[in-house]
Amino acid sequence: MSFLTDRLYPRESAEFIVANDTANIKLCQDGILKVAELIMKSNNFTEDTFFSLDVHPQVANRKAIDWIFLVDTINFSFWSDDDVNFKVTFHDKQYTGYFAACACINGALEGNIPITNSDYMENITEDDVRRIFKTDDGSEIPLLKERVEVINEAGRILNQEFDGTFYNCILKCNKSAIKLMEYVVEYFGSYRDFATYKGQKISFLKRAQILVSDIYSCMRKIDDACYFHDINELTMFADYRVPQALHFLGVLKYSSILMKQLNEKELLQNGSEYEVELRGFSIKACDDIVKAIQQKATDGSYTMYNAAYVDNFLWLYRRKNAKEIEEMITNLLVLKLCIIKQQTHMLPSLKSDLPIMMFATTEIPFVAAAKIFSKRSTVRSCLLAINAPRAPNAAPTLSYLLY
Repeated sequence: MSFLTDRLYPRESAEFIVANDTANIKLCQDGILKVAELIMKSNNFTEDTFFSLDVHPQVANRKAIDWIFLVDTINFSFWSDDDVNFKVTFHDKQYTGYFAACACINGALEGNIPITNSDYMENITEDDVRRIFKTDDGSEIPLLKERVEVINEAGRILNQEFDGTFYNCILKCNKSAIKLMEYVVEYFGSYRDFATYKGQKISFLKRAQILVSDIYSCMRKIDDACYFHDINELTMFADYRVPQALHFLGVLKYSSILMKQLNEKELLQNGSEYEVELRGFSIKACDDIVKAIQQKATDGSYTMYNAAYVDNFLWLYRRKNAKEIEEMITNLLVLKLCIIKQQTHMLPSLKSDLPIMMFATTEIPFVAAAKIFSKRSTVRSCLLAINAPRAPNAAPTLSYLLY
């Protein structure tokens, strides 16, 4: 395919990034093993999680394929710089982000608006999209104009090349996930997720891979054309949510410079060094998690675990634990976390003007500290002290949290 001939594919791109990173990000083996165990112990996540999400199609058929193609075409950036919350209530339940977009499409279809029809997509207007994707507070969906453009393009290409349905694109790939990904990138410009890193042309292809994975998850059991023999060749879908979960779970460790930029909520520009590295390291991290699972699962059950599976698990984990993760991110803005080792007789040397809270434990996890501080209206500084290693006859030490 011409658009990928001189460019590294996602997995090769990640390997290149990790090999050439300038120490901004590190992979932590302990975190990788921790997440592998977390996934293997999970009882509420399976290969059929696609159907467990109530806004997804509940029947696997050709209509579901066109639905998936539309929703993945607009599956990007559901947040805005204006703090607009993309929240939509559908059937008495409120949804946010991606799920809100799904709900809007379902609402349109229930209202007899043929939004998944290629002719309608090709000719949809800004007013149409503004009305269909209107939020609960009356705001418009973020990046409205950009979404109109990609829907128009998708409808036009479907009509010109695939007789009006994405299923005909699937038939061209000969049951290959990678071939389908290549066709999507070749024909649909909005799916070309490219960058250049240290002079090397690379790719991530987040939405193209999500599209292929969603088709497989929905259709593989009822349509042989959608049972892709190389589905495990897909990588995770590198975005900005999964890296948050990977950092929270101790898989990714950031340099102080990168942490400062994230703490100050500076926008990482698309294609910038930090943004590319975060995405590349996330791909490598998920691949390493899959390998860790394969090494642990000796009964052959590991065959269901691939990078897409790990990505979906972490993405849903991020949503389920959003409050706790946001607390950690927020508190990084106000906490100066230091590990200090102090003998009891040295306590007067600490800042006596700050109240002291004593803990019996020898170690206070960062998340626990974040929870404590999230309940405080004012935070001046934080020093986390843990017991220092000592000789058998040395005086005992204490753990203090100064705030």
